[in-house]
Amino acid sequence: MDKLLLFDLSLLCLSVAGVIQCKQCLFYKDGKCEEAEQMCTLKEGESCVIQTIFFLFSKERKYEQIQTGCEPNCKNSEDIFEKLVIITSCGKMDICNDPSFSQIVSE
Repeated sequence: MDKLLLFDLSLLCLSVAGVIQCKQCLFYKDGKCEEAEQMCTLKEGESCVIQTIFFLFSKERKYEQIQTGCEPNCKNSEDIFEKLVIITSCGKMDICNDPSFSQIVSE
């Protein structure tokens, strides 16, 4: 628990200094990053992004895949491709693209 508190405090200090951190993972499955989850720091013109992919005809509308990271020129969108719905959400607050949050704080 001490490590979690130190992590939270370090993020708070970074936020106060004007640095915004985002979660970065190319493939979340069942709520867990399948790779080594990392953090990225926003640069000018970038936003934290979370992209969620659903099967269009899923009864539960349960996500199939989630990707997160830092992205330039990010636009909130909902696109439909054949049997998939891809929802892209963008924000500029620390770790606002964490998949454990119910929704992103949008720009």
